[in-house]
Amino acid sequence: MTLLNEQQITDGLTHLDDWEWDREHHEIRRTVKMPDFMSAIHLITAIAHVAEQANHHPDMDIRYNKVTFHQTTHAAHGITENDMQLAARIDELVADAQPRG
Repeated sequence: MTLLNEQQITDGLTHLDDWEWDREHHEIRRTVKMPDFMSAIHLITAIAHVAEQANHHPDMDIRYNKVTFHQTTHAAHGITENDMQLAARIDELVADAQPRG
């Protein structure tokens, strides 16, 4: 497991939707707002299945209809390519779960 350097993290974030780099906590983070509590729960469930398949799990916080994803590789104490890949997959699932215009 190789940690990404600052340039790799910065470059990786340009390919993700609304993720920010929290340098203090060595993670990338995104918060999404869903229409209601149950749609937030369904999103978390979908992400849990993908994370389990990848054997790489985000920390997730839910506050009614807002879900915050904290992505880091705890064993490496920082951000790896696995984090960027799972963040991209989370972006896909969020886009699929968002109501259409």
